[in-house]
Parts: sequence; C-alpha cells; structure tokens
Amino acid sequence: MSQLRIVWLRLRGSSCDNCAFADTFRSNGDGQVTRLHTFCRAPLSPHFNRPAPAERLCHSWQPGDESSQPPEVGDSTLTA
Repeated sequence: MSQLRIVWLRLRGSSCDNCAFADTFRSNGDGQVTRLHTFCRAPLSPHFNRPAPAERLCHSWQPGDESSQPPEVGDSTLTA
C-alpha cells in the first residue's frame, strides 16, 4: 500500500479497530494476564486469520461500525 494512502486513511480515522473485518477477543491463555487480541478476518488480506498488523491498516480495510472503539480490558461482553 502506498505511503500516501496510508497517511490519508489514518488522517480519516481508519484503522483495524474500526474495520468491518476486525475480530477482537479476550484471551488469558497463560492463566496470568487478560489480553485483548485483534485478528483480521478479511478474506483477501495478507493478514487473514492472523493478528492485525502493527501498522493497524491494510489494503483490505473496509468501514465497519463508525461508533466502534477498541474494547477495554475489563469488558465482560468479550469471550474468553
């Protein structure tokens, strides 16, 4: 993805956290600390079924729920 497009999308507020394909869930697999994970579920993304990329944006981004925000760690609506 071109650097100019990345900058433009970030200025508009686009990120993996508000993508239609983002799947955020809680996991405490090590039994110690609860962690939030965001996985990409976009079928055409190079990050399909993998953790969201560090830059939090890819070419498969599509607008999701505009009011969505990353969940808080103590959110009880997330599955364990």
